[in-house]
Amino acid sequence: MSDKIYLAFCVHSHQPVGNFHSVFQQGSRDCYLPLLRILKDYPGIRMSLHYTGPLLEWFEDNEPEFFTLLRELVERSQVELVGGGFYEPILSMIPENDAQAQIAYTNKYLEDAFGVTPKGLWCAERIWDPGIPKKVAGNGMEYTLLDDSHFLFAGLSAKDIHGYYITEREGHSLKAFPIDMHLRYLIPFRQPHEVVEYLLELKHRGIRVTTYGDDGEKFGMWPGTHKWVIEEGWLRHFFDEIAKNSDQIEIVPLSYVVDTFPANGLIYLPTAAYQEMMEWSLFAEQGRVYEDLVKQAQKRKEWDVYRAFLRGGMWDNFFAKYPESNFMHKKMLKVSGLVRQYGEPHDAQRHLLMAQCNCAYWHGLFGGIYITSLRHAIYEHLLKAEAIIDDRRFADTSLSVEVCDHDLDGRDEVLISGRQLNCYISPHVNASVFALEFKGQAYNFSNILMRHPEIYHRDIERDGPDQGDWEPQEPLSIHDIPHVVAEEYKDLLIYDTYRKYSFLTHYLDSAPSMESILKINRMDTSLTAHTPFELCATTHREDCLELTFKGVQDSIQMEKKYIYHPQGVVTLDHTISPAQDDFWIALEWNLMTVSAEKPIVDGVLMEQDRGMYRAKNVAICDTDSGVTLNIESASLWDVCIVPIECVSQSEEGFEKTFQGWSIYYMRKGDYSIPGVSVRVSEICQS
Repeated sequence: MSDKIYLAFCVHSHQPVGNFHSVFQQGSRDCYLPLLRILKDYPGIRMSLHYTGPLLEWFEDNEPEFFTLLRELVERSQVELVGGGFYEPILSMIPENDAQAQIAYTNKYLEDAFGVTPKGLWCAERIWDPGIPKKVAGNGMEYTLLDDSHFLFAGLSAKDIHGYYITEREGHSLKAFPIDMHLRYLIPFRQPHEVVEYLLELKHRGIRVTTYGDDGEKFGMWPGTHKWVIEEGWLRHFFDEIAKNSDQIEIVPLSYVVDTFPANGLIYLPTAAYQEMMEWSLFAEQGRVYEDLVKQAQKRKEWDVYRAFLRGGMWDNFFAKYPESNFMHKKMLKVSGLVRQYGEPHDAQRHLLMAQCNCAYWHGLFGGIYITSLRHAIYEHLLKAEAIIDDRRFADTSLSVEVCDHDLDGRDEVLISGRQLNCYISPHVNASVFALEFKGQAYNFSNILMRHPEIYHRDIERDGPDQGDWEPQEPLSIHDIPHVVAEEYKDLLIYDTYRKYSFLTHYLDSAPSMESILKINRMDTSLTAHTPFELCATTHREDCLELTFKGVQDSIQMEKKYIYHPQGVVTLDHTISPAQDDFWIALEWNLMTVSAEKPIVDGVLMEQDRGMYRAKNVAICDTDSGVTLNIESASLWDVCIVPIECVSQSEEGFEKTFQGWSIYYMRKGDYSIPGVSVRVSEICQS
């Protein structure tokens, strides 16, 4: 064997379930197909490629050239296909049965389409849990790729992080390749000769194998990379540089390394992800402290020394950082249990696996949970899976009621489920509704994101991150691109102080300020926003379910009575005492519409995106999905409607994201508070 250095090269390409067709088209045109076309011209370059299920299914339906090119590369042993969870789940966050199903789904797809059985496992977002070897056992997986930070956290020094190691759990083993972080930042953002120089430096130090593994979108979809990598020829120049140094450097698939070189030894890796992910998972306040520590270490040239000890949080903390993510996750676990309970019908299981796609459950540099359409896709597939199960689940009854700790926060929720409508109530949060799920069109109207503080919001406050004076010729990594901050974004850095659910009851001792609500979209003068309630009575009637909740705030006693109709109607009545002469009542709904259509007030479409009205009825419509929600009262109310807007970041920079509508019904209180109903239904699309 020669004394070359072998670069184990893996490109991972992914688009999430629910992403727009135009994004898939752009990726195919600018990135995925050009990479394969160029690779075809360099038969001496061999590598590993990983494509997730949403991409493979899109290519199958829309781009036959992809399969033609990839089959040829596979058949001539130039490309090794890597497996993993088909719909790109975080393996540690899903039940073992589902993890096995996700991997088996990928294996079968690659066998049917390309005639190969993958040996490698792509760990989504390189998120590692020590239980993964046991969780994926029995599917033929021999190796995976993780970041070098995982190995640093396990106690290795930087000089020892090369080749591959073996890890195990309860006797189930898996080979683990450490991805060189420096290579991730060199490729494709620096000149090809600089990459070669770095590889030769490693070779001079006696390293035989080093690993590169990162997103395929860096080769044409990230800002500036299509021009740089494809049009100006970076990728061809890189392959040419490797060819010129072929006596010293060779790019190979990961399986070649496994078959050719022995493991470095045994290692036990802690729960971890890549460095940036562990920063993003922190709450904003401590995340800024961590960000400052990293920058200080980098400025003092101590980052390489202290990187092993400057680690952030863990991926699972996104469930605590974003309660909305936790609700999606716990809903997914609930549906997963139902799918198993009712015999794993194939269609239901497939929708469940699609709903485990990771992207909508977290947020960092990419939009993630801030993208309404991605969250909607999760709920859409969960509700479709649940609807399939309902044929057996509700064969002998019209509804079910569960009192359980659904979100695992130590307090019980009340889950009302029916064939058409799910209504989930949080007694401890004002006896309000955190999920209104219309199964007829697989639509969760409560699927909004509250306004959360983010680590990067301080960059908006000070007009952007400090990037120094460096103006390179190469495109910057999306981690380093400076962004212009629109002045209006500063006015949007308003955070919610109570859970933005629906059927919230606000008791006020004076008239609310309409101007304040229109500006900050928050009921700051509420005396009862945080009032906990108790479920006192549940009455089953012939065609409906009645639930009574009672809560006390200081001297204010409130009773909220819900009447749930399985056909798609929820009515709320109130009793409040003592009824002071000057008190006001305000009811609040926070509702999502993917299409962002303006509400209809008493039959008239809103002209502006916010306003005050004297009205009885407000309708929220999504004509694309064919669904509508009507808030109805027999009496007139002062109605205030405001958009829910957040400032998030993506690979393109800071952006304003629409999350839904806040609707406030307000009136001076008396002994008789008018009832209000919500009715969900399909839109007739003739």
